Amino acid sequence: MRLHGSLGLIFLLGLDLFGARAFFLKPSIEPGESATLVLSAKGEKIHFPAIEQIEGFSIVAHQSRQSIELNNGVMSKQLDAYFTFYPDRNVTIPSYEISVDGAKEMTEPLHLTVASMPLSASQKEPFSFEMNVSNTSPLQHEGVKLSFIFKRNQNETLMDMRFTKPALEGFWVKELGQDAPQVQNGEVVHALHYMLYPQKSGEFHIEPAKIEVARQVSSREMFFNQVQWKSIRSNDITLHVKPLEGVDILGHFTMQLQVDKDEIASNEPLNVTLKITGEGNLDDIEPFNLSIPDATIFSDAPKVTTWMDGEKLKGEFVQKFAINAQKTFEIAPMTLRFYDPSLKQIERIVTPAKSIHVRPLAHASEKGVAVESIGDAENVWRFDTRSFLLGMALIVLIGIVLRFGMRLRTFHNPIKSSAQRVILQKLLKHQGKSNEVDSWIEKLEANLYRGEKHPINRKAIGKILENFV
Repeated sequence: MRLHGSLGLIFLLGLDLFGARAFFLKPSIEPGESATLVLSAKGEKIHFPAIEQIEGFSIVAHQSRQSIELNNGVMSKQLDAYFTFYPDRNVTIPSYEISVDGAKEMTEPLHLTVASMPLSASQKEPFSFEMNVSNTSPLQHEGVKLSFIFKRNQNETLMDMRFTKPALEGFWVKELGQDAPQVQNGEVVHALHYMLYPQKSGEFHIEPAKIEVARQVSSREMFFNQVQWKSIRSNDITLHVKPLEGVDILGHFTMQLQVDKDEIASNEPLNVTLKITGEGNLDDIEPFNLSIPDATIFSDAPKVTTWMDGEKLKGEFVQKFAINAQKTFEIAPMTLRFYDPSLKQIERIVTPAKSIHVRPLAHASEKGVAVESIGDAENVWRFDTRSFLLGMALIVLIGIVLRFGMRLRTFHNPIKSSAQRVILQKLLKHQGKSNEVDSWIEKLEANLYRGEKHPINRKAIGKILENFV
């Protein structure tokens, strides 16, 4: 018995004075869970190896903790290093070399099992994550509501959540926001919603979204709780987008043409405003053209403003014209054709024709000649010349002012909204990768959706995009 007691004491001392070892916080995990490898050593000077990956799986978190023990008047220091990664298969951990007080210690190889644990009838997976859409067969430009629904057991306390939405290429994307968490049947339900607008027809595959949750778990090996991350993937979805036949615009609209006067003097400018309001893809409406014989016409680039009203994309299209004419004219009707999804047919709206009366300039024989001597031919000729020169100067001045105004507006917004949308779509693929990209995205969205007029430098944006090729 005495011999056995001595051997037991030696064994205990051996355990207490180990140089280095390795172990997992959990020797087996389920798919999607994080695994944490711990390297531990006791000594004064301890150096752990630098570990960047384990069997091809990158280390996503690295921590270290130190503790000091006092045993029978002898003080010892213990240092632990934690390496967290996400394996999706079984992993074999090799031996690692750890330097302890100048001596090299080797850890034992380890094996980690990744397998789904069978659930009993009373057990239930504490998390679920799904993605759904309101319509899997929309028309081109028709809005589709995309929802992400995450549910967790009411008894599960989470320390953090990280949501990663899938790439949504080929869509205009508008965030609707998230619902307040609700408790349903013992589960806390979180919901986040977007509106998607397919820009062309065909099949679009949406990859699964991912949500990572952090919960606190206790460890038998340590005297503190450990944060454990778990990754949960949603289902995937395929949309079958049908083409629009005969038109490129979808929605429901009204259109009106406004003029500031019904009668003008010869060479007096007439201001005309075309306004289209409603629900749909107003950004894709092409600029309108006016054709009036013997008249000079100046046209602004259309200004489109859009906003979300619940789940509906509403907006306003405004295009302004200035007309200079010397005789009475008519503004012909303007037409917009679009597909109305509620009526399931192509609709056509038309503005009424507008007749504008133009008063001719007063002739010299009606004014100056009646007052002066009819026989004084020289005075009559001098009066006509002066009137003619004044009229020509007025015409030139009006033309310069209108042309300068057009150039000024062109300077502020040289790129059409359709081109800005294309640039924005390219930049959105790299959102968050650099401050420059995010800054240009903010300016483009302000121009397209809030009516602002930030200058857009296409060359500068092109150079930024080259860095991501």
